[in-house]
Amino acid sequence: MENLAEALVPALRRRLKKPVLDRLRSLKAPSEKLVYIYLVETQPQTFITIRRSLGLGRMTVNRALKDLMNKGYVVQDSKYLYWTENVE
Repeated sequence: MENLAEALVPALRRRLKKPVLDRLRSLKAPSEKLVYIYLVETQPQTFITIRRSLGLGRMTVNRALKDLMNKGYVVQDSKYLYWTENVE
C-alpha cells in the first residue's frame, strides 16, 4: 500500500492545483482524502455513486462526507448531489 501511495503522490501533485493539495494535507482520515479527490475529479456525485465507485462502506462514506461538509470542502445541493467548494 505504501508503494502505491508513493507512486501516486507525484501524479497528484502534477494534476491537482495547489489549494486542493493544501486541503488534502489538512485532512486526517484516508477515507476523507479518497472521497475528496474523487469528488474533485468527478463531481457532482450521489452518495451511492461515491460508495460504489470507491468500494467503501456506507458508514465510512457518510462519516467522510460529514467531516468534509463540516470543514466547508464539500456541499450538498437540493438534488442530493455532492460538489466540492471552489478552491482559488
